[in-house]
Amino acid sequence: MFKLESPFMNFLNKVADVMILSVVFMLACVPVFTAGAALTAAYYMGFKMVKNEETYIIRGFFKAFKENFKQATIIWLLVLLLVAVMAVDYRIILYSGISFASWMRIATLTVTVIVLLGIVFVFPMQARFENTVKNTIKNAFLMALSHLPSAFLLIIVYAVPYLILYFVPQLLPAVFLLGFGCIFYFKSFVLLRVFKKYETTPEEAIAEPDTEETIQENMDAETEPAVENHAD
Repeated sequence: MFKLESPFMNFLNKVADVMILSVVFMLACVPVFTAGAALTAAYYMGFKMVKNEETYIIRGFFKAFKENFKQATIIWLLVLLLVAVMAVDYRIILYSGISFASWMRIATLTVTVIVLLGIVFVFPMQARFENTVKNTIKNAFLMALSHLPSAFLLIIVYAVPYLILYFVPQLLPAVFLLGFGCIFYFKSFVLLRVFKKYETTPEEAIAEPDTEETIQENMDAETEPAVENHAD
């Protein structure tokens, strides 16, 4: 039971990795503007953990954090800007005293849902694929709309820690230490299954160069996963 390769010890190692990932992610988010790079690095490590690739969580996290910092930060700032605009819209609708037509309220809610669907994919795609900021954002929305059940599941996962704390507040320390890590780990399972159909091997990428048509058919995703591009 206590042998290094036993299922029990593997489980304990995985729990320890999840805990370390949670703590490192929260620390990396302390300056708010770094949250985008922290999200990208967390998904990068989540993919490695799901694939059982040998790695050191802290070293791998900050390596991915550094390599994706520029693009992930640009995406994060755009997300914050979009969220701020939507927050102003909701504030006007709810507190301005103006009577808005039902279709405007429905349209605002629809846009909100679409934005959320795109957000849950954009940082995992930044972690997984080599691409420009523009194509990463565009592909995130296209992929979310193409995989709605998975996208909604990814959104619902974020509510689990809050539900746990609501019904069992005594679990706050456990949720604090494991919450984010568990979210990234579970979401990585779902995301890797979605991403699999858009990935090809480096040999296939050389044999069949990207064209505008093939890029569009594959959500404009680069053929070589970014995870494999980063040196371990």
